[in-house]
Amino acid sequence: MKIYKSMKVENMKGDEAQGIVEAHVNTMGLVDKDRDVITATAFNKSIANNLPIPVLNGHDQSALVGKVVSAASEPIEEGVHKLKAQIQMNLDTQAGREAFSNVSGQYVREWSVGFNVPNPDEDIEYEEKEGQSVRKIKNLDWVEVSTVIRGASPETTTISAKQEPTTRSEPESESESATDTSQDASDTD
Repeated sequence: MKIYKSMKVENMKGDEAQGIVEAHVNTMGLVDKDRDVITATAFNKSIANNLPIPVLNGHDQSALVGKVVSAASEPIEEGVHKLKAQIQMNLDTQAGREAFSNVSGQYVREWSVGFNVPNPDEDIEYEEKEGQSVRKIKNLDWVEVSTVIRGASPETTTISAKQEPTTRSEPESESESATDTSQDASDTD
């Protein structure tokens, strides 16, 4: 069974030419909306063995929009870590450009990780927190990360997202301008 966790988008920065996004895609150490707590080291084996991790739109496997090229757990406060991922959106595809635009424009502001738990008997412990039974996930197989409207993991954020702006050179003369217009018009035929 694949499990999904997510976070909200906030601050933005990145490499415009490559469609690079930096994001905190999961928060570890806090109880999420599914009553799971992921440990700070749960992603380590997947990061070491499975990169690049696919980036999907809304956990839809037919909507591949990029790849995670690096990731690491970062301490935020006592007992809380965030999974920081560097993502390269596939700007060669329409889906990748649209996903990048939605993230950089903050239309889609959360992230969600999809994963499996390889050995539930060893990798999951059950404990009481805040009067509720929660699953403590100590190891997982990270399968994908998705842009989502709303997800389970608290405090996911986009740190940065930029793309190279489209530039047009100014024509040097009126005749060059007419040629350019003619070329633009013929490209639409």
